[in-house]
Amino acid sequence: MQDEADLPPAVSPSPEEAAEPGGGRRTVFAALGAAAGLAGLTAGCAAPPLSAASSPALPGAPAPRGRLEGQSVLVTGAARGIGRAICLAAAREGADVLGFDIAGPASRHVGYAAATPADLAETERLVRALGRRFLPVQGDVRSRPALARAVDQAVGTFGKLDVVVANAGIMVPEGIAEVNDEGWRDVLDVNLTGTGNTFRAAIPAMSARRRGRMIAIASLLGRMGAPISPQYNASKWGVIGLVKSAALELGGRGITVNAVSPTGVNTTMLRNRRQYAAVTPRGFPGSVPDNLAAVASRNLHPLGVPWVEPEDVAAVVVFLASDEARYVSGASFDVTAGLGAITTA
Repeated sequence: MQDEADLPPAVSPSPEEAAEPGGGRRTVFAALGAAAGLAGLTAGCAAPPLSAASSPALPGAPAPRGRLEGQSVLVTGAARGIGRAICLAAAREGADVLGFDIAGPASRHVGYAAATPADLAETERLVRALGRRFLPVQGDVRSRPALARAVDQAVGTFGKLDVVVANAGIMVPEGIAEVNDEGWRDVLDVNLTGTGNTFRAAIPAMSARRRGRMIAIASLLGRMGAPISPQYNASKWGVIGLVKSAALELGGRGITVNAVSPTGVNTTMLRNRRQYAAVTPRGFPGSVPDNLAAVASRNLHPLGVPWVEPEDVAAVVVFLASDEARYVSGASFDVTAGLGAITTA
C-alpha cells in the first residue's frame, strides 16, 4: 500500500469552486469521489498497492518465448511505472535495453513526485538480473539532440536499434481555464513533441537497416474527451495522429509505427491526491482517500478493475515489437479493461 505520507498535499477547492453549480469539470465520470461515498463503500475497502513494475510477470501470463531475442530496445520514461515494465518485459523476451529518463522534475506543475536517478538505477538492476544488458541514459525527451545521442549509444553498444518506445509523459490535472502557459507547454512538449523527437531520432538507424518498430504510449484520453486535463488529452490525440501519419510515411522503409492506448494505469501519475481532487466534485468535503478512488474507478471499467497494471501495457508493447506484428502498423491498441468500448470505432 502506498504510504499516505508519500502523496502530495490535497488541493483544496476555493469557496468559488465549491459553490460552482454542478461541479464543473470535476464531475467527470459520474463524480468519482461522490459516487463512491454515496454508495457507502468506505468501510473495509483497501486499494491495491502502487505498482513497482518489478514482478517477474503477471499472474497466469505465458512464459517468455524469446520473441525479442537478440534485439535492442530504447524506452523513454524508463525509470519507473510503464517504462520500467516495458524494459523488463523486453528483457524477459531476450532484448537488450537502453533506458532513457529525465530522472528528475519534468514540470513544476504536476501533482506527484518526479522519478529519480535511483529509480533508473533500480530499473537497470532488475533488467540485469534477467541476464540482459541495460544502458541507463539520463536526458529530456524535449531535446532531440539528446535522443539522437541516445540512439547512437544504443547502436554503439548493442550494434543496432530494433525498437523505440516513446513512453515518457506527464499530466498536469488542470482545466483549460486555469492551467497557466508553462503548465500547458510542459504537457504538450513532453508528451507530443517528446514522442516526435523519439521517432525522429530513430529514423536514420532504422532506415539504414530497413527494419524497425516504433511504438508510442498514447491513452484512452487520446480517443475521447474528459474535463480534467485538456492539454493532456490534446497531446495524446496528437500522438495517435502522429503514429498514423508516420506509419504511412515510414512503411516503405520497413518501419512499423503503432500506439498503445491504456485507461488509467496503476502508477504514481494516476494515484496521487492532486489527480483525485481534479476528478472530484468541487463541493465534495475533504480529499478522496485512495480506497474510495479505487472503488469508484472500478465501477467505470466493465472488467471490474480500478485500473490496469503497467505490465498489461508492456505485454502489448512486446507483441507490437515482435515479428508476430510484422504487418501491424498505423494502429492504436486499447488496454482499457473494457472502457474503450465507449469510444467510436
